[in-house]
Amino acid sequence: MESIDLISSVPRARAARRESPSTQYAQTGINTTARIGWDAARPSLESAPGALRPMETFGEVLPELEEAPAARRPLWRHPAFLVSIGTTLLAIVAAVVFLLLGGGSQRAVASDLQLEVTENAVRVTWSGPDAPYQVVVVGGPAGAEVDVSQTVTGTEAWLPRAAGLVDDRSCIVVRPADGNEKAPVSLERATLDEQGAVAGCVSDAASE
Repeated sequence: MESIDLISSVPRARAARRESPSTQYAQTGINTTARIGWDAARPSLESAPGALRPMETFGEVLPELEEAPAARRPLWRHPAFLVSIGTTLLAIVAAVVFLLLGGGSQRAVASDLQLEVTENAVRVTWSGPDAPYQVVVVGGPAGAEVDVSQTVTGTEAWLPRAAGLVDDRSCIVVRPADGNEKAPVSLERATLDEQGAVAGCVSDAASE
């Protein structure tokens, strides 16, 4: 019977226990897993070979942030465009109101004066729109200028001789009353045209 050397076997067992697992795997040729942090009283990290990624940084730079272009405001929403549209509408409304109120109508003008002279009266007729007219006798028996507008009916006036308002030396001026109430009376062509008036003399009508 062989004897067992207990004294020499104890140191060898202790040495085997002190060997790290990596050394044992290297001796046996088996290395199926990689062990990290394998040590007594420490947790171990096991991973398949090649599963660990190296910790490193790359040279790529983050893309620069560009400011987004501001959206262009439509033309119809621009303040200047809105203001111009508003003023245009106001001008159109004002023009319509002006026309409806008669502000665009032309000034009344008397024309085509006719004097019908008889022994008892002088009939005065003229052409013109339906508007008030002023009839003035110039150089008559009643004075240098006599307003006889109270005798006007439409576009004619009757001047009786017996009233002492007109004679053969008199001239008649007919003009629109609007704007001419206080205007000077004249037989001159320029003044008559300016006032929209027309004139004629009794002597000229009697000789026809």
